Amino acid sequence: MAQKQQPAAPRLDPALREAAEQKAGAYVLQSADGERKCPITLKAETAGGALAVQLDKAACEATIAFSAQIAGWTPDATGALRLLNAQGRTVAEFTEATGGSYEALREADGVYFLVNPSIAELPEVTQAEVVGDWDLAATPGTPLCRWSLTETPAPKGGFLLKVAAGCDASVARLAAASWRLDGGNILVSGTGGGAAIRFARQEDGSWARVPERGRPLLMSRP
Repeated sequence: MAQKQQPAAPRLDPALREAAEQKAGAYVLQSADGERKCPITLKAETAGGALAVQLDKAACEATIAFSAQIAGWTPDATGALRLLNAQGRTVAEFTEATGGSYEALREADGVYFLVNPSIAELPEVTQAEVVGDWDLAATPGTPLCRWSLTETPAPKGGFLLKVAAGCDASVARLAAASWRLDGGNILVSGTGGGAAIRFARQEDGSWARVPERGRPLLMSRP
Protein backbone atom coordinates (compact mmCIF):
# COMPACT_ATOMS: atom_id res chain seq x y z
CA MET A 1 0.00 0.00 0.00
CA ALA A 2 1.35 3.35 -0.99
CA GLN A 3 2.21 5.62 1.88
CA LYS A 4 -0.19 8.54 2.29
CA GLN A 5 1.43 11.71 1.06
CA GLN A 6 1.62 14.54 3.55
CA PRO A 7 0.12 17.85 2.43
CA ALA A 8 2.63 20.42 1.29
CA ALA A 9 3.40 23.31 3.57
CA PRO A 10 1.49 26.45 2.60
CA ARG A 11 3.32 28.95 0.42
CA LEU A 12 3.08 32.62 1.27
CA ASP A 13 3.07 35.44 -1.21
CA PRO A 14 6.67 36.80 -1.28
CA ALA A 15 5.53 40.15 0.16
CA LEU A 16 3.74 38.43 3.06
CA ARG A 17 6.73 36.16 3.59
CA GLU A 18 8.92 39.25 3.95
CA ALA A 19 6.39 40.81 6.34
CA ALA A 20 6.33 37.61 8.39
CA GLU A 21 10.10 37.63 8.73
CA GLN A 22 10.03 41.26 9.86
CA LYS A 23 7.23 40.84 12.39
CA ALA A 24 8.14 37.42 13.76
CA GLY A 25 9.58 37.37 17.25
CA ALA A 26 8.72 37.36 20.94
CA TYR A 27 5.66 39.26 22.16
CA VAL A 28 3.47 39.48 25.22
CA LEU A 29 -0.26 39.00 24.66
CA GLN A 30 -1.98 41.06 27.35
CA SER A 31 -5.27 42.59 28.40
CA ALA A 32 -5.79 46.36 28.09
CA ASP A 33 -5.07 46.96 31.78
CA GLY A 34 -1.88 44.89 31.61
CA GLU A 35 -2.98 42.65 34.49
CA ARG A 36 -3.37 39.49 32.39
CA LYS A 37 -0.37 38.46 30.32
CA CYS A 38 0.80 35.56 28.18
CA PRO A 39 4.22 35.27 26.48
CA ILE A 40 3.90 34.23 22.83
CA THR A 41 6.41 33.82 20.01
CA LEU A 42 5.40 34.33 16.39
CA LYS A 43 7.65 32.30 14.10
CA ALA A 44 8.51 32.78 10.45
CA GLU A 45 8.28 29.10 9.54
CA THR A 46 5.05 27.40 8.49
CA ALA A 47 3.15 24.85 10.56
CA GLY A 48 -0.02 23.26 9.23
CA GLY A 49 -1.98 25.88 7.33
CA ALA A 50 -0.36 28.93 8.90
CA LEU A 51 2.81 30.28 10.42
CA ALA A 52 3.91 28.71 13.67
CA VAL A 53 3.34 30.10 17.15
CA GLN A 54 4.85 29.07 20.45
CA LEU A 55 3.09 29.56 23.79
CA ASP A 56 2.36 27.64 26.97
CA LYS A 57 -1.35 27.03 26.39
CA ALA A 58 -2.06 25.64 29.83
CA ALA A 59 -0.51 28.64 31.58
CA CYS A 60 -1.90 31.20 29.12
CA GLU A 61 -5.45 29.86 29.15
CA ALA A 62 -5.60 30.55 32.88
CA THR A 63 -5.12 34.27 32.24
CA ILE A 64 -6.39 34.83 28.67
CA ALA A 65 -9.04 32.26 27.80
CA PHE A 66 -9.05 32.66 24.00
CA SER A 67 -5.33 31.82 23.84
CA ALA A 68 -6.33 28.15 23.98
CA GLN A 69 -7.66 28.51 20.42
CA ILE A 70 -4.42 29.92 18.95
CA ALA A 71 -2.76 27.50 16.55
CA GLY A 72 -0.97 29.81 14.12
CA TRP A 73 -0.66 33.33 12.78
CA THR A 74 -0.28 35.29 9.58
CA PRO A 75 0.39 38.88 8.56
CA ASP A 76 -1.86 40.48 5.95
CA ALA A 77 -1.44 43.13 3.30
CA THR A 78 -2.75 45.90 5.60
CA GLY A 79 0.05 45.33 8.13
CA ALA A 80 -2.20 43.60 10.64
CA LEU A 81 -1.33 40.38 12.48
CA ARG A 82 -3.99 37.67 12.67
CA LEU A 83 -3.93 34.91 15.27
CA LEU A 84 -5.62 31.80 13.83
CA ASN A 85 -7.24 28.65 15.18
CA ALA A 86 -6.54 25.14 13.91
CA GLN A 87 -9.11 25.58 11.12
CA GLY A 88 -7.45 28.77 9.88
CA ARG A 89 -10.16 31.09 11.19
CA THR A 90 -9.20 34.39 12.83
CA VAL A 91 -9.21 34.33 16.62
CA ALA A 92 -8.05 37.94 16.94
CA GLU A 93 -6.87 40.53 14.43
CA PHE A 94 -4.25 42.97 15.71
CA THR A 95 -3.65 46.28 13.97
CA GLU A 96 -0.45 48.24 14.46
CA ALA A 97 -0.56 50.88 17.20
CA THR A 98 2.08 53.19 18.63
CA GLY A 99 5.45 52.09 19.95
CA GLY A 100 5.58 48.90 17.87
CA SER A 101 2.63 47.32 19.68
CA TYR A 102 -0.53 45.84 18.14
CA GLU A 103 -4.11 46.05 19.39
CA ALA A 104 -7.25 43.98 18.86
CA LEU A 105 -10.85 44.44 19.94
CA ARG A 106 -12.66 41.16 20.58
CA GLU A 107 -16.41 41.65 20.65
CA ALA A 108 -17.95 40.97 24.09
CA ASP A 109 -14.46 40.27 25.42
CA GLY A 110 -12.38 43.43 25.40
CA VAL A 111 -9.21 45.00 24.05
CA TYR A 112 -5.96 43.04 23.89
CA PHE A 113 -2.42 43.93 22.89
CA LEU A 114 0.64 42.26 21.45
CA VAL A 115 3.60 44.18 22.87
CA ASN A 116 7.36 43.97 22.95
CA PRO A 117 8.46 42.10 26.10
CA SER A 118 10.68 45.03 27.10
CA ILE A 119 7.56 47.22 27.35
CA ALA A 120 5.50 44.58 29.13
CA GLU A 121 8.22 44.21 31.77
CA LEU A 122 8.57 47.91 32.61
CA PRO A 123 8.49 48.49 36.40
CA GLU A 124 5.16 49.42 37.96
CA VAL A 125 4.32 53.09 37.45
CA THR A 126 3.85 55.30 40.50
CA GLN A 127 1.70 58.37 40.97
CA ALA A 128 4.76 60.53 41.61
CA GLU A 129 6.12 59.65 38.15
CA VAL A 130 3.10 60.94 36.25
CA VAL A 131 1.98 63.98 38.27
CA GLY A 132 2.68 67.25 36.45
CA ASP A 133 2.41 68.76 32.98
CA TRP A 134 1.98 66.75 29.77
CA ASP A 135 1.71 67.80 26.14
CA LEU A 136 -0.81 66.00 23.96
CA ALA A 137 -0.26 65.40 20.26
CA ALA A 138 -1.55 63.30 17.40
CA THR A 139 1.98 63.20 15.99
CA PRO A 140 5.19 63.67 18.02
CA GLY A 141 6.46 67.25 18.14
CA THR A 142 3.14 68.93 17.26
CA PRO A 143 1.35 69.66 20.56
CA LEU A 144 -2.42 70.08 20.50
CA CYS A 145 -2.88 70.82 24.17
CA ARG A 146 -1.26 70.77 27.58
CA TRP A 147 -2.82 69.38 30.69
CA SER A 148 -1.63 68.80 34.23
CA LEU A 149 -2.21 65.70 36.34
CA THR A 150 -2.56 66.96 39.91
CA GLU A 151 -2.61 65.27 43.31
CA THR A 152 -5.80 67.08 44.34
CA PRO A 153 -8.63 64.58 45.00
CA ALA A 154 -11.52 64.82 42.53
CA PRO A 155 -15.12 64.85 43.82
CA LYS A 156 -16.05 61.54 42.16
CA GLY A 157 -12.76 59.73 42.75
CA GLY A 158 -9.27 59.94 41.35
CA PHE A 159 -7.48 63.27 41.05
CA LEU A 160 -8.20 66.54 39.33
CA LEU A 161 -6.86 67.15 35.83
CA LYS A 162 -6.32 70.76 34.74
CA VAL A 163 -6.53 71.63 31.04
CA ALA A 164 -4.61 74.66 29.75
CA ALA A 165 -6.36 77.34 27.73
CA GLY A 166 -6.18 77.30 23.93
CA CYS A 167 -6.42 73.54 23.40
CA ASP A 168 -7.23 72.16 19.97
CA ALA A 169 -10.91 71.25 19.60
CA SER A 170 -10.04 67.56 19.15
CA VAL A 171 -8.73 67.51 22.72
CA ALA A 172 -11.05 70.11 24.25
CA ARG A 173 -14.12 68.04 23.34
CA LEU A 174 -12.84 65.25 25.61
CA ALA A 175 -13.76 67.52 28.56
CA ALA A 176 -11.05 65.83 30.66
CA ALA A 177 -11.58 66.47 34.36
CA SER A 178 -9.94 63.73 36.43
CA TRP A 179 -7.40 60.93 36.24
CA ARG A 180 -6.26 57.82 38.09
CA LEU A 181 -3.87 54.90 37.70
CA ASP A 182 -5.38 51.56 36.74
CA GLY A 183 -3.37 48.42 36.08
CA GLY A 184 -0.29 50.42 35.10
CA ASN A 185 -2.30 52.66 32.76
CA ILE A 186 -3.53 56.24 33.15
CA LEU A 187 -7.32 56.57 32.95
CA VAL A 188 -8.64 60.04 32.13
CA SER A 189 -12.33 60.76 32.76
CA GLY A 190 -14.41 63.62 31.43
CA THR A 191 -17.20 65.73 32.85
CA GLY A 192 -19.81 64.12 30.60
CA GLY A 193 -19.70 60.73 32.30
CA GLY A 194 -18.62 58.88 29.15
CA ALA A 195 -16.07 56.08 28.95
CA ALA A 196 -12.64 56.88 30.36
CA ILE A 197 -9.69 57.27 28.00
CA ARG A 198 -6.86 54.83 28.69
CA PHE A 199 -3.20 55.71 28.12
CA ALA A 200 -0.53 52.99 28.10
CA ARG A 201 3.11 53.70 28.85
CA GLN A 202 5.58 53.42 25.98
CA GLU A 203 9.19 52.32 26.14
CA ASP A 204 10.46 55.88 25.61
CA GLY A 205 8.55 57.22 28.62
CA SER A 206 5.66 58.74 26.68
CA TRP A 207 2.07 57.51 26.90
CA ALA A 208 -0.31 56.60 24.06
CA ARG A 209 -4.10 56.31 23.99
CA VAL A 210 -5.28 52.70 23.71
CA PRO A 211 -6.98 51.37 21.79
CA GLU A 212 -5.80 53.75 19.09
CA ARG A 213 -8.35 52.79 16.40
CA GLY A 214 -6.72 55.07 13.86
CA ARG A 215 -6.83 58.15 16.09
CA PRO A 216 -3.47 58.38 17.91
CA LEU A 217 -3.14 60.62 20.95
CA LEU A 218 0.23 60.82 22.67
CA MET A 219 1.23 62.25 26.04
CA SER A 220 4.79 63.45 26.49
CA ARG A 221 6.60 65.75 28.90
CA PRO A 222 6.99 69.37 27.72
